[in-house]
Amino acid sequence: MRKGDLLKNLQQKLDFVDGTKRDSIIPPEKSEEVSGLLHTEDDVEDTKCGIGFFKPKWLQFLARKEIYILVYCLVGITQGMFFTYTVAVLTTIEKRFKLTSKQSGVFLAGNDISQIILSVFIGYYGNYGHRPRWLGVGITIAALSGFAAAFPHFFYGPGQDAVDIAEFSIQSSMGGAAHVANYTSREKEQEVCYFQPDTCGKDTVGESYLGPVIIFFLSQFSLGITHSLFHSLGVTYLDDNINKKVYPIYYAISYMLRVLGPVTGFFVGGKCLSVWIDPSKQPNLTRRDPRWYGAWWIGYLFLGCNLLFCGALMLLFPRKLPATLKRETKKVIRQARKDEKEGSSRGVEYFVSLAKNKKETHEKPTLQNLRKAIVRLFTNKIWVATIFNTVAAAFAASSYWYFKPKYLESQFRKSASDSSYYTGLVAFVSMIFGTGIGGVVMRWIHPGPRFVAGYNIFITCVTTASYVLMMFVGCPKLNVTGPIDGSEAPSCSAGCGCSDRFTPMCSQDGSTLFYSPCYAGCTLANTSASPIVYSNCLCISNATDPLNQVFSQGDSTGTDSQFSVGYGISGYCEEPCNQFIYFIVIETAVRIIESTARVGNSIIYMRCTSDEDKSVSLALMTVFLSVFSFIPAPIVMGAIVDSACLVWDKACGTYGNCWLYDSDRLRYIIHLVPAGLVLVSILGDIVVYIYSEDLDLYGERENILDFGKNLAEPPEKVSLNKVELEKREEAIYGTDQNLK
Repeated sequence: MRKGDLLKNLQQKLDFVDGTKRDSIIPPEKSEEVSGLLHTEDDVEDTKCGIGFFKPKWLQFLARKEIYILVYCLVGITQGMFFTYTVAVLTTIEKRFKLTSKQSGVFLAGNDISQIILSVFIGYYGNYGHRPRWLGVGITIAALSGFAAAFPHFFYGPGQDAVDIAEFSIQSSMGGAAHVANYTSREKEQEVCYFQPDTCGKDTVGESYLGPVIIFFLSQFSLGITHSLFHSLGVTYLDDNINKKVYPIYYAISYMLRVLGPVTGFFVGGKCLSVWIDPSKQPNLTRRDPRWYGAWWIGYLFLGCNLLFCGALMLLFPRKLPATLKRETKKVIRQARKDEKEGSSRGVEYFVSLAKNKKETHEKPTLQNLRKAIVRLFTNKIWVATIFNTVAAAFAASSYWYFKPKYLESQFRKSASDSSYYTGLVAFVSMIFGTGIGGVVMRWIHPGPRFVAGYNIFITCVTTASYVLMMFVGCPKLNVTGPIDGSEAPSCSAGCGCSDRFTPMCSQDGSTLFYSPCYAGCTLANTSASPIVYSNCLCISNATDPLNQVFSQGDSTGTDSQFSVGYGISGYCEEPCNQFIYFIVIETAVRIIESTARVGNSIIYMRCTSDEDKSVSLALMTVFLSVFSFIPAPIVMGAIVDSACLVWDKACGTYGNCWLYDSDRLRYIIHLVPAGLVLVSILGDIVVYIYSEDLDLYGERENILDFGKNLAEPPEKVSLNKVELEKREEAIYGTDQNLK
């Protein structure tokens, strides 16, 4: 057969598919007959919404892909909220339970440890079971983990530090300013001159914080099970029920909706942290004061209730959507129609039998088949390269986002709640605009695989440059008067007997920051004011400001209202630093550009493997991300961040959380480490670019290539010009000279 004859034959097949010979199309009644041969009563029953005998007719309208995407996105939103909410309240948890960044990184790793252990088996065996039921059970487990995460607050309480601060504020608001000589044990929180340091008695060191760490670890471990189910079974269930050509836009829509979860998690975290840890009390502290303890536990209760609702909805979905049976029927009819067109007379029953045999083969998962699938994946160059660049980029991103709220607190002196708000705002704007643009381009412009892979290289370079640029955007390092980084205490407060507790106080000049009121030589504290005002400070001179008269109101000590020495206010000084707005603008712009590649990168990963290996591929991706990114990233980066600490919380020789960081050093390391990792990931992008030319991103070539097989399934509608037909014909028959 000559090449021209092959082109003519192929065009005739395409014309037939386009509908020019409608008289041979099988009528609807034939479709129902074929469906009856192909599917059993159990198959039909598997398409009904409900559980057990509870499958009413009014519930069946839920058995649609649009409803599934809605519920799937709702689960993704809540699950994303869980993760980012934990990041948002992490610094408060560290303060409450006296944890270092490395220790908090350890319990965060629980999420990924469960994925390493279970994700491959869940992804492989769950793919052959009732996937929505698996998801529903996993989501219910996540709900329980939310309630477990809040449990330490109810068992251990708000903590002695928070109780002392709140009760002293209440007592002071009733009795005015207090002199240090009259302090009770509950009033010891004010670090003023002649303050007697805490003794290492029962009240200060009796609590053990190993319990909360274990509880948080188990909570994260349980959440990891849901994560494995969601990103393996949830994705394959979605992909199996939509057309490959429209997958980009569906993925973009679902991703944009699910990204509301991480964003909302930061916002909810900020809102909860703006409430005192014990909502029934309100101390006279500003939220920028490092001694502020937010209500970190409230959000976990909300997340647990939301996940229970989502799990109940997911349990109602059928094993297969009804549209899946219709597609299977149409596939058999098309195969029979093409077989008849080519002059054979095997009939519909033959193809029904083949479909049933294939179905029975696929429904028998074994360890041997799992091993074969893993071998196929590890011999796939594009898959291996994608795993490499994804792992490196995820290590960089997670190490940065885990500690970004802490960075904003330290670098720009933002409160914990404000840091969470700004982090969520950047994520929301970038993900919505960037992913939306990427989804539209992939759906309607259909860029080729080489273009998509090349664009990923460009994005990697832009991301690396952005980290380097943001390394030079920050506020000046704090100059603290006190025992910082080997500095000596001021001589004017040498006899005050100050402790190591960091309680920053801004002098009346608005620029001098003292380590604590004690190191400023202050002897009076008006805790009825908000923020707290410290006066009679020996290290602050020439206090003739009229505001002294106001700040001394309520003083019951009988001292003059016009002090010969100065005053100060609790918290950091207001700084004339406008770098924060530049930081937010640069990061938002870069994240929008970076997010435009997300849809294309996902499609490359989904299309570089066969349909039968998809669930194993996604599960293995989860394992690699957990082992080489999400577990080591918070631990390694936590240790690096701790190396920039200047002031540790110390009680009886035991170190707790960090109160003050070297902002310059922290700014460099928190950007330099991710920049290097992202740059390394470009090696995987280059390999994908080299081997991506033959990828079928939109399912078109797959349909055309099937013409060269006996069991071909022609596309519903294909329109190609002569040049394109020649290219496709070469793909089908090769370049063998005997065919020309």
